Amino acid sequence: MLLANIALIGLCALKKKRNKMRNTKQKDYILNNLKNRLDHPTAQQIYNSAQKDNINIGYTTTYRILNNLTEQGKACKLITKDNIAHYDYITNNHMHLICNICGKILDIPNEVVFNKKFNAKNWGFNINSQEITVYGVCENCKNIETKKYKN
Repeated sequence: MLLANIALIGLCALKKKRNKMRNTKQKDYILNNLKNRLDHPTAQQIYNSAQKDNINIGYTTTYRILNNLTEQGKACKLITKDNIAHYDYITNNHMHLICNICGKILDIPNEVVFNKKFNAKNWGFNINSQEITVYGVCENCKNIETKKYKN
């Protein structure tokens, strides 16, 4: 089963703050960069894209804007096992599948993982965030590893 072979890292926990962040060319660039990517980039990858596109922005500003977007609920921050922050524009409740070998990250809708609804209020809880972690290897890496051992 593919799910058992990949790290399943929890829902995007959104912290929506009301702090005002002024609109700048740099912020607009970073937000649009995130919108147009499916690879869950790191701050370094977004910074590198900005440099390639001749956007005048520093790495620290890139990191600060990404964190502000996360706090405002406009982006999702995902910390992987290697302690690297990746960012995601999809902010609705979903999960991530992460391969431990290649680092590939996939978005998985909750409906695919959970086939019935859990109501925490029935247990006297208000849920702030959820996280489920299953470690393993994606199909592509599994096939590569299998070929190595056959040769």
